[in-house]
Amino acid sequence: MGKEGVVFMKYLKYLIKQDDILTDDGEIVEVYELSDSIDPTSFDEWANHFRNQYCPDGMIDMLVSGTGLTKEEYLLQTIFPDESKDFGPATRSGDFAELLVSDYLEFILGYIVPRERYKKKYNKNNSTQGTDIIALKMLSEKHSSNDEFLSFEVKAQASGGAPKNRLQDAVNDSYKDAIRKGESLNALKHIYLEKQDFNNAKMIERFQNKPDRPYVEKQGAAAIHTTDTFSESLIKKVKIKDKIWMIVIKKNNLMNLIHELYRRAAQC
Repeated sequence: MGKEGVVFMKYLKYLIKQDDILTDDGEIVEVYELSDSIDPTSFDEWANHFRNQYCPDGMIDMLVSGTGLTKEEYLLQTIFPDESKDFGPATRSGDFAELLVSDYLEFILGYIVPRERYKKKYNKNNSTQGTDIIALKMLSEKHSSNDEFLSFEVKAQASGGAPKNRLQDAVNDSYKDAIRKGESLNALKHIYLEKQDFNNAKMIERFQNKPDRPYVEKQGAAAIHTTDTFSESLIKKVKIKDKIWMIVIKKNNLMNLIHELYRRAAQC
């Protein structure tokens, strides 16, 4: 679990903090903008990291063997969501949004973010079920009541059209995470045990029994928008029931960036 040897993803220096937005109820929404000027070296590093969320480099030769496909053909035809077919574009934008927020939580804020769900897809054009992002912090090998369990729901509107309140959608879905939490943790633990990755299985186990092993539990909601669908007036209308960390990220021509990232990621 974790950073795959990467200390910091350079593209994240282009994620620029903007002024916060206050909702009509006085709740803070953090706003970021992803710059248009990501340099080629940082973009290539990002693409390589992005590919590894779906298909680790150490496995791709074995996976491609016997298919008659090149690595690029295999990734585009078998692993990555389609660019224009069926639910492929929506799945691309959804996966991109989740992975962008995951990178922010991991490489900027220091959480441990399991990424196994993207490697376990059986239908490349469908999103996986369960909590979008689980992020963990453990202060030491011993259990601390200050350890953190963070669940995040992420929604995207990467193409044009009338702006939608995707942040409200993410907030609404976040309230389901309390129900899905046990299922999501159990699924992760099962994956790690199958891989005989006992250290990470024990890390998940630490968060499975809060009454006996207390920790801090937080919720988050994020919306990722192309600039044309970013609406401050809609964000101000967001309503929450309980305290929740809210983030919005915007980017010019976002869907073009997403397709280019998948294209670059396939060129390993």
